[in-house]
Amino acid sequence: MRLTIYHKPEAVYNVPQLTMPTHTGKHVLWLCFMSVLLIKTTGFIYYFCEQYGNYTTNSIYQTNLDTALSTLPNTNTGLGFFNHSVGQGIDTVNSAALCRGDVEPDLCLACLNDSVARLRELCPNQKGAVGYYVNCWLKYTNTTISQNPPHSVRLISNVQNASDRDRFDVSSGSLLNSLITEAAAGDLLRKFACRNTSGSGSGSTIIYGLVQCVPDLTQVTCSSCLKDAIDSFVSQFSWSIGGRFLQPMCNFRYEIYPFFNVTSPPPLPLPPPTQISQATPPVSSPPQGTNYSIL
Repeated sequence: MRLTIYHKPEAVYNVPQLTMPTHTGKHVLWLCFMSVLLIKTTGFIYYFCEQYGNYTTNSIYQTNLDTALSTLPNTNTGLGFFNHSVGQGIDTVNSAALCRGDVEPDLCLACLNDSVARLRELCPNQKGAVGYYVNCWLKYTNTTISQNPPHSVRLISNVQNASDRDRFDVSSGSLLNSLITEAAAGDLLRKFACRNTSGSGSGSTIIYGLVQCVPDLTQVTCSSCLKDAIDSFVSQFSWSIGGRFLQPMCNFRYEIYPFFNVTSPPPLPLPPPTQISQATPPVSSPPQGTNYSIL
């Protein structure tokens, strides 16, 4: 499976600066710089109202959407994955939500309920929308959950680069590759993994990583989705000290500070600084005052 990732930004945040990257690709790439304070707000990290059409008040589609979203919280598989469809033909509504694998059930449900209310306010008549919080995401659509329309996928990067780039590249790449293997091997209830590096050695940095897939993906599809996501991130943000990839089917995040809640397995040993990694890390959210770049 290859991800189709679009890089033209939506005017979701108040962005203080826009710049063109120095290289060009298949799509025009804009870097939107913002303070981490925007990421730490109580609203969505990012949301998108689909452009596949609007519904009219009191229509069959609105009734089906109301039913789908009111029923969705009751479809929990037990580990934070929700999935429900209502209707037939052009009036079909598909809805899904996924909580981060380390989030407690009560916080998960609160995140989902708030997402439903917020997306309905932000996208009042659109047939589809997707919203990403720190603890969960929600998507509803008249197409398929796995279909990613333009601008519904986001890369978020810390604009600060690692001081020891080779060492950071090897350590983060090793961490994320191991997490992908672990998450993809999960069952139909959960495909999630998080861990940190040991940070041993003079001047080394502890890196915290988290990856997750929708649990009904196959092992191969989950692994491919995450690897494609990391490749997309690394192609734009090599050596960034943090970042994340937002997309319903799979997501990842890495930071140089703790951000997940579960007790992690033993940390990975830090690779020697002379090695060069083929894979590189994703996104992060640093302390206040740190700038982030969004694609």
